Amino acid sequence: MNDIPVRVDGTSGESDEDPIARALGYPYPRHPGAVLFDPATGSHPAHVVDIGPEREHAVAGVDRPLPARAVAVEAGGQTIEIDDAVALIAAGSNGSTVQLARKWRSRRSARPTLVAPAAIHGAVSVYSAHIAAYGSVPATMHRAPSHGPDVRADLHVLLIPAEELGHMNATESLGVNYVLAAPDGVSAVVDDVTVARPLAYVSKRGALALQGEPALLPDTGGAATGYREVAQRDMIARVQRHIGDTGSLEGFILGLIDDAERRKAVTSRLAETAVPWRLERDEILADGT
Repeated sequence: MNDIPVRVDGTSGESDEDPIARALGYPYPRHPGAVLFDPATGSHPAHVVDIGPEREHAVAGVDRPLPARAVAVEAGGQTIEIDDAVALIAAGSNGSTVQLARKWRSRRSARPTLVAPAAIHGAVSVYSAHIAAYGSVPATMHRAPSHGPDVRADLHVLLIPAEELGHMNATESLGVNYVLAAPDGVSAVVDDVTVARPLAYVSKRGALALQGEPALLPDTGGAATGYREVAQRDMIARVQRHIGDTGSLEGFILGLIDDAERRKAVTSRLAETAVPWRLERDEILADGT
């Protein structure tokens, strides 16, 4: 079977998916436990056997060596080892194997990735001030406000083979919408192992703040920030009102999907409201240049 080419937004060039359902379904279902995602065979419930100590590993397209770990996972009665896995926070759809299957449709021979629930400290998942190619308002990690207590986000972390990070970066439009960062003061606890400064995609424009402050993605924790949760449908409707579009929500979404210039113009309007995370240069690992 011929592979289907994948665009840089992670979607395939040939799809029979309902575009409205896809846009409104973001960030897609997450498994409550650990899952081994194998591009060739799909997703499998998994048990983490061991997460080894950090060791440096050079990754193409990244400014400096990254901390990587050897990971052992039990799935389907077998123990699978992932050498040189890097820890990447899934702020939004990357925590769903539904989205990972889209992104890896053309890379079925790639090694598997562990998708594991994690407690994230120091940052939360909020909406980014841009529109994705498939019509959703996507997520970004965002520094937790200092006025709150120890803020915890309940997300997933990908322990992804280091050689697959370049492909993931391409699906995130690195340098256009996001930078890849290892932010100071952020940690992830995965299966009782604390990972300091895990990788995260941070919006170049910042967090969307149509009502003066960022908005949390539902069911991702972070309530101690004082930010409110907003569902995807409600967020798109807010965007539509913000730019003065009076048509149907479905028509608005289809217009964003079909017209890249329209999407760009709406993103520019959203960027006017953005609350940026002003990362230091040494926190940014790759920015698409």
